[in-house]
Amino acid sequence: MTILIFIYLSIPLIFCFSLFIFWRYFFFFRKPTRTNIHDNDFILSPADGFIIYCKKIEPGQDIFSIKNNNKIRLDDLMFIDDKSLLNQPGWLIGIFMTFLDVHYNVAPISGYITQIMHDFPSKLRKNKNMLKMYKNFLLHSKQLWENCEYIITNERASYIIKNERLSVYVTQIADSWINKIVTYKNNEQIEQGQIFGLIRMGSQVDIFISDKNDILEILVKERQRVKAGISKLVSLKNYTESVDEKIG
Repeated sequence: MTILIFIYLSIPLIFCFSLFIFWRYFFFFRKPTRTNIHDNDFILSPADGFIIYCKKIEPGQDIFSIKNNNKIRLDDLMFIDDKSLLNQPGWLIGIFMTFLDVHYNVAPISGYITQIMHDFPSKLRKNKNMLKMYKNFLLHSKQLWENCEYIITNERASYIIKNERLSVYVTQIADSWINKIVTYKNNEQIEQGQIFGLIRMGSQVDIFISDKNDILEILVKERQRVKAGISKLVSLKNYTESVDEKIG
């Protein structure tokens, strides 16, 4: 009788444990087959998730304040190899990936991809969890990034994808677990929608595009749901400059 009671009480625990194992090692790492869009007139989303910020940045401008009125600038969020871009206006778009999203990241444009930097936390700068972002979503906070210190503290990898028309900077940000960013493509040609990396736990992906002539057309807004390789973030139909002209 005691054994039967034990088995009966164990069923919910076994079910929950099995569900966790399935999510953690199978569902989380799923790589669904998708018909990606290939269109050079658009910058596609590099990740599944929700838009948490979509901001026009002016030279030297603070992007936002995360906590205690500490002002954040572009080079606090990602590594920019061409420092002249910090003196040009542009667009910053952040995509938050929930635990239910596909965590493979794809190239938003076709071009040559180079990893600029992979930065890990240190003894003085610990990885922080992303729970406050979930809280801000649930409470419908006006500023989704409020108190989300992970945006500037956590492990991150920055890339530049460049073609004859423009350059796009992409940064992956990991959750509180370290060494979770995996790079599949580096120093090679990549096609729009092709996988370049993976973040193994909760994560975020940011992109930056220089726009000194104010001709980019932004197609998304904050809180909007997007899909990697499918959702169009930016229209380039009026973008006629070239990389050689240093617009990024």
